[in-house]
Amino acid sequence: MMYEANTEWWKTAVFYQIYPRSFQDSDGDGVGDLAGIESRMDYLVELGVGALWISPFYPSPMKDFGYDVSDYRGVHPLFGDLDGFDSLLKAAKARGLRVIIDLVLNHCSEEHPWFREARSSRDNPKHDWFIWRPRERNLFGRLKKPNNWISQFELSSAWWPNAATGEWYLGTFTRHQPEFDWRNPNLRAEMYETMRWWLDRGVDGFRLDVVNWFVKDTEFRSNPPSLRAVPDIFQNHVYDRNRPETHEICREMRKLADEYEGNRVLVGEVFCRDPAQAASYHGLNTEELHMAFNFELIYQPWDARKIRESIKNWYAALPAGAWPNMTFSNHDQRRPAARFAGKDDEETDARLRVAAALLLTLRGTPFIYYGEEIGMRQGKIRRKDLRDPLGIKTWPFGFLGRDGERTPMQWTAALGAGFSARKSWLPINPDFPERNVAQQSDDPESLLSFHHRLMALRKKSPALSSGDIRFLDGDHADAVVYERSSGSDRVLIALNFTSREVSLIVDGNRLSLAPYEVRVRTD
Repeated sequence: MMYEANTEWWKTAVFYQIYPRSFQDSDGDGVGDLAGIESRMDYLVELGVGALWISPFYPSPMKDFGYDVSDYRGVHPLFGDLDGFDSLLKAAKARGLRVIIDLVLNHCSEEHPWFREARSSRDNPKHDWFIWRPRERNLFGRLKKPNNWISQFELSSAWWPNAATGEWYLGTFTRHQPEFDWRNPNLRAEMYETMRWWLDRGVDGFRLDVVNWFVKDTEFRSNPPSLRAVPDIFQNHVYDRNRPETHEICREMRKLADEYEGNRVLVGEVFCRDPAQAASYHGLNTEELHMAFNFELIYQPWDARKIRESIKNWYAALPAGAWPNMTFSNHDQRRPAARFAGKDDEETDARLRVAAALLLTLRGTPFIYYGEEIGMRQGKIRRKDLRDPLGIKTWPFGFLGRDGERTPMQWTAALGAGFSARKSWLPINPDFPERNVAQQSDDPESLLSFHHRLMALRKKSPALSSGDIRFLDGDHADAVVYERSSGSDRVLIALNFTSREVSLIVDGNRLSLAPYEVRVRTD
């Protein structure tokens, strides 16, 4: 079926994030690819997914596994080619699925032709597309860095030497990812042409990587200190991120997207812990991004009161008319099974059931990371198998690396978990014989079956898909209770976050919930 072009589809769709390397290998090289994603389309439709977010698949030297782009208008041979992408897009549209793709516009690969030109000479026309500072010496004759800005994944200065021009260039993630100067009008125009190129190809929008990092302070001032280690690395990032000029870029991007039919959507990764900062990227009159991610919710522990407070703060921060979204996971964050772990697997699964019910019944668009529907665990990766540059840099502190949340999808109990016939690029979790799609599909009580039922209910209920929300729990310490409503359609959701029975008063009536009970009552 073809989808309707002129609806605000992104408000009611359930988004499903796919990390291409780890979803499905179609050609036996141990790495997932675009053809593999296409082969699993029917699974996604049956699950109840309405839109796919596909992480980067562009040509890249893979020093940050695709987030170091060397060509914005192509496909890395590992993943296929442009014909394969067009085939995937066609297959998705035929099934009523939308597709948004990752755009990494804060930085590129050091191997991108633009940067190769830029670093060759200060007179090169591309030189000013990137951020440079002169290499100066202190009173003792030693080279000094321009400021204290830090590399997120190398945990050192973000300034790297370029001998050909006698300058430092900025690489806030790694030395291999030089940052663009978004104040340069020629660079900005080229980025917008790239967006048009993909929109013309038929994508339904973009997830914009670290959108709040695009613009830097013109005076290159050092950041003040902070007590927060994760994710801020002990700096308050007021000068290398979150600059007010970024909102002008978001307005220009929104205007560009609105030129196209079909309600193309812009979803921003606003990488910070401040909900108000994330909410601001919707714009005062929702003239900027359609949605922005609220990372504060991802960092909450398994605590009913803290999670409820975080959700309420997110709702309160949004400007009038803005639409929220909710997520508990992505390719950079430890899986909920690790963050919400109970005393054993059974309790962890019970908590994941509560988390799934919360995600899929709150007001706002849910984003599910691949494998969460079967409760995939955080992979435990041996040092020799590490691939993530941050994980390698911070070994043996495994919780800081990102390989654990990127292990291959567990489809079956067969060798290779149905992901690949060959050894996979990351080790498959050893629990795959018991925890996989095939096994859970046959079990009506499984987490996968639970997702099926919830997503089907969400799709047919106006209250759950687009209605209002009213919290009814009175800030209870152990339970979250709320009502969703749209006209005559009303749904009561009651969630017990603990392993004991809880009782509370809801609208004058006593409500008792069994341990980890999920109650979804429709009128």
